[in-house]
Amino acid sequence: MTEVEKGTGMMDAECVYWDDYVTKNPVNLGPDLAKLGIKSDLAHDYFPLNELEHDLMEYLRKRSTAFHKNQIQIINDLVREKLAIAYKVFKI
Repeated sequence: MTEVEKGTGMMDAECVYWDDYVTKNPVNLGPDLAKLGIKSDLAHDYFPLNELEHDLMEYLRKRSTAFHKNQIQIINDLVREKLAIAYKVFKI
């Protein structure tokens, strides 16, 4: 048994396979938050909303801070407001 096999519990061929696989198929952990202008200490606020445009994310962040709500609660409020208008206008 080689040192690699002892350390990993895998045979040399398995190590070569997984090394090759990871090299050719890099892991995508999500959007590059730095490119979106999001500081790492604020990242937890953005993960469920990572498909939104940057200016929308910034708007939600500011509203959530101002109203002491999380961003999902702000989105819920906005959608409820739109629904209320739709019910009045279209009598749904």
